[in-house]
Formats: sequence, C-alpha cells, structure tokens
Amino acid sequence: MKKRISVFCIILSLSFLLVGCEFSGKITETEHIHQWQDVSGEHASICTECGEKALKPEACNFVSEGCEMPKVCTVCHAVSNEPPEEHDWHFSDRYSDCWSTTETYTCSKCNMQQTTHGDYALPSHIWREETEGDKTTFTCTKCNESNTFISEIREFSYTQALEEYKIGEPGVKHEGFNNPAIEVDITRPIDAITRAKLELTIEYDTISVSHDETSNMWRVDFWVLDVLGGGQSVYVNGNGLTCYIVYGE
Repeated sequence: MKKRISVFCIILSLSFLLVGCEFSGKITETEHIHQWQDVSGEHASICTECGEKALKPEACNFVSEGCEMPKVCTVCHAVSNEPPEEHDWHFSDRYSDCWSTTETYTCSKCNMQQTTHGDYALPSHIWREETEGDKTTFTCTKCNESNTFISEIREFSYTQALEEYKIGEPGVKHEGFNNPAIEVDITRPIDAITRAKLELTIEYDTISVSHDETSNMWRVDFWVLDVLGGGQSVYVNGNGLTCYIVYGE
C-alpha cells in the first residue's frame, strides 16, 4: 500500500514539472511570478518561464502616415490607442470657368489637398463680338464657346404667338423649363440665346433672334438650314425667364 502511495506522489510531482507555467489548473499570481526579459528588435518583453509576451507601448515609436490614419510603431507595428489627428484644412486656391468654380483646400499638417466643385446657376461668359456679312458671332474669351446668329433682329408679336400656338397643343410647352428661375435683365441678343440654349433638345446649325418691344419678349429660333420643320422656338422674357417653347415649326 505504501509503495502505491509513493508511486502516485512521484507521478503527481512529475506532472507539475512538465506543465510548468502552462498548467491549466487554477494557480494564483503568487504561485507564478513572470520573469520578464526584453525581446531583441521588438518593443516587448517575454516571460522566460511561460513564454507570455507583453508589449511595451511606452517604448514604441508611433508614426502616422497621415491625418485620420492610426499611428503605428515603426519597430513592432503595434497600433496606438490614441485617436488619429484630424485634418486642418486651409483655403489655398480657386479656379473658375464659365460654368463652375473649383476651390482647393490644403491640410496644414499632412499637406493633403481636397477640392470642392460647385456649379453656377447660370454661365458667366465674357463675350467678344464680331460681325461679318449678315452674321454676328459672339465668342467667349474665357471658354471659347461661340454662337453665330443672323444679325438682323426681327420684330414679332408674342400675343399673336400665344394665339397661334395654344397650350395643350402638340409641341407646345409652357412649364417645366430647364432655364433656372433667376432673373437677369436681357438687353442683348446673345443674352437671350444663352438662356434659350438651356432649353434645347434638337440639333441645329442656324440661330435667329426676334424681339417684341411691347411685351419685352425675346424669341430665339433654332433650326437646321434647308430642312423644313424640326425647329425649336424658345420665348424668353426681359428678365431672362423662359415662358414658352414651340417645337417643330
């Protein structure tokens, strides 16, 4: 009997020696004190008895690749718990063409740039006028957009047009226009053309402009020369607002 007890005690002792720190039973902290040793090339220490590793973030060299990105140690690649830095945007440049404006902002910390793009409600052309024969051409000095139209500004009656092309008839439109409801005084044919072109739905190679002084209404006609029908007439008032469109004249 005593011999069996002795053998059991020997086996139990050997079991404790074999499992060492990895013993899965309940061991209090006082039964094992980590023997820490720094790991070469890493910001960490390892227990020489159980092999447990512990990072030492206080020794890390945390670097961020840019704002809003986490900081990472250049040696052990540990990720910092600190929140990433936010961008500090400052205005740096603005560029405008006839249809839009673009603003550039630069971060004072990381030099990253971002742009904002906003559309104008209306184009802002600067026109150069040239007349040759019976045609007048307006060319924008900023974007080179060009509009050539018949120089003669004819008279017409808007009241008569409303009688001839009644609301509800095919090819007559009196609402739902593309031209924005922004009032600008129309004093030149090119201004009426610019607004009327926002309504265009056809191909064309010829433009003519008519004006009704009584109602201060402009009519801009677009069509393909020597082709009957398929034209489009846009009626724009003196404030630049589209009032009527007739298709297929």
